[in-house]
Formats: sequence, structure tokens, C-alpha cells
Amino acid sequence: MRFEKVYVQVAATFLREGGLRPTALIWSDGRKFFVERVTEVATAPPHVASVFPVRYTCLIEGREKYLWFEPQNMRWFVELALP
Repeated sequence: MRFEKVYVQVAATFLREGGLRPTALIWSDGRKFFVERVTEVATAPPHVASVFPVRYTCLIEGREKYLWFEPQNMRWFVELALP
């Protein structure tokens, strides 16, 4: 299976005790999806080219989704499966 990297806008909160938590994902067409819960934060290799991203495992609309953060350029992305 092939994947495409798609950069997205993300609303996030910087926690008082340290750390960063995404609260919503916003597509380029304006659709907004709220992050109900972050279940895991880990460094893990994505399916697309990226240098040391942080993977946030999120619950969005009741489904587990990955949201990736690239700290070196302060950008968020998702992976879309290509047919």
C-alpha cells in the first residue's frame, strides 16, 4: 500500500507540565475534526518520507487515527492511503 503525506492545520495546547497535545485537525476546505483523546505519543517511522516525526495516536470521531508532528519545521501531517 502507498501513502501520501498531507500537511494539515492543527489546533493544539501546550500543557503546563510540558508537552503538546492536538485538540483539532482542520482540512484545507475548512472541515474541522476534534481530537477526543490522545492515547499515545511516540517516535515511530511513518510510511512517507519525514525526519524524526512524533506520532500522536488520536481518537477522532470514535476511530483511532495517526497525526504526525515534525518538530524541526513545526508542521503537522496525516498519511492518506492511495489506491
